[in-house]
Amino acid sequence: MQIIKNREVVHTRWLPEPDLAQPDALDGRILPLEAWLEQAKHFRLSERMDELPGVLLEPDDGPEPLERWIPAIPVIAINAENFADGRIYSLAFELRQFYHYEGEIRALGAIYDNLSMMEQCGFDAFVLKQGLSPEEAIPYFTEIGFDYSLR
Repeated sequence: MQIIKNREVVHTRWLPEPDLAQPDALDGRILPLEAWLEQAKHFRLSERMDELPGVLLEPDDGPEPLERWIPAIPVIAINAENFADGRIYSLAFELRQFYHYEGEIRALGAIYDNLSMMEQCGFDAFVLKQGLSPEEAIPYFTEIGFDYSLR
């Protein structure tokens, strides 16, 4: 699957797994929050583990249930299908600023005209709405001339 990450079109092995059809094969999977928390009882931060699965947050989810795991989660995806819902921007900002999350924050369902704003809030990876080309989206990162971020 192709995504935009750090303003480049790349392939990713991290794919959403909506129904957890294969609970033993979590490598490279992004699970909805409820399924992720169900699997979390099997995770042990004190023991060597290859890699935690990624987690998918909806706009009304908060990062609080993930707090102890946040540094070890490789990908946190946020459902951005409704780009007008300001909670997606706040969620990415909160993960970066208050939880100091350094991994990938991926927007699922982003559209061209909000990429720059999403990036400034903390998103660094984007899966565009179906039918939109990642290659055509790259110039949209420079559409807003002013940087509103706190970097």
